[in-house]
Amino acid sequence: MLPRAGSFGPLLLLALATQPVVLPAQQLVREGRPAARDAVIRLSIPGGFLRVTAWEHDSIDVRGRLDGGATSFLLGGSSASLKGGVQAAPAGGRPGSADLEVRLPREARLRVQSGAAEVEVTAAGGTVEVSGTSGRIRVAGRAERIVVETLDGNIELAAVAREGTVRSADGTVVVRGVLDVLDARTVNGPLYVGMEGPIARARLETVSSEIAFKGRLTREGRLEAETHGGDIELRLPPSTGASYHLVSYGPGIRNEMVPPGAVKAGPAKGEWSFATGDGAATVAVRTFKGRVVLLPRAEE
Repeated sequence: MLPRAGSFGPLLLLALATQPVVLPAQQLVREGRPAARDAVIRLSIPGGFLRVTAWEHDSIDVRGRLDGGATSFLLGGSSASLKGGVQAAPAGGRPGSADLEVRLPREARLRVQSGAAEVEVTAAGGTVEVSGTSGRIRVAGRAERIVVETLDGNIELAAVAREGTVRSADGTVVVRGVLDVLDARTVNGPLYVGMEGPIARARLETVSSEIAFKGRLTREGRLEAETHGGDIELRLPPSTGASYHLVSYGPGIRNEMVPPGAVKAGPAKGEWSFATGDGAATVAVRTFKGRVVLLPRAEE
């Protein structure tokens, strides 16, 4: 005879309350391999979070967990070239996601392929290449060369490097630190650059957003900034010796950087060329619909 409906209600609720809650399957990751001091290390993660840090050991260490549709993390190769990646579920399943922390040799050549994952890299002497779609990417520390490319994600580059290359379609790009050469370009996202040391060459370009640069150039340095629809603001030391060529057919040009009387006043809009000091450096700025503004930066 079946129990009367509701007769076991309180007992049933108590039993359910004491049962463990079943969450989506998670797998712990703990992998390690020997790695040469300058090994090429490739990592791929479709979603989640990836933190990469350099350390003193000649090995790679991976720890974390897998979530969502991720089935496993595979790490293989030789000590000179290693490849690790999150394996996603078969087509039709949920995208693979992971939360991983990776440590690798200081001078390793790192290459990261990311989907929507958030990526943070702290380098210590090697090279860094990160490619993603929509996740935020941050690279800090010291590296020989840094390349970051993403479609919609924001990018922060806060490093000391010989060369930096940054590309984003709709994300915001922030660059600071010490670089010899910088090439930063976006389509719709703004570019904010603040250099802590002299830069030899900087190329800044966006289609429809703004550009802001604060820093100083080497004696024969070159700064190029171009946007179609946004404003361009430059902050340079007043003592900068440079040849300037400014173009603005929109709201015009405002120059507050040089002392009064040092430069003949330019046009409200159009093209304006002039030189300060020995004119050894080059500053070329172009915007068709935005304003060009030159402001003084405190001397160091």
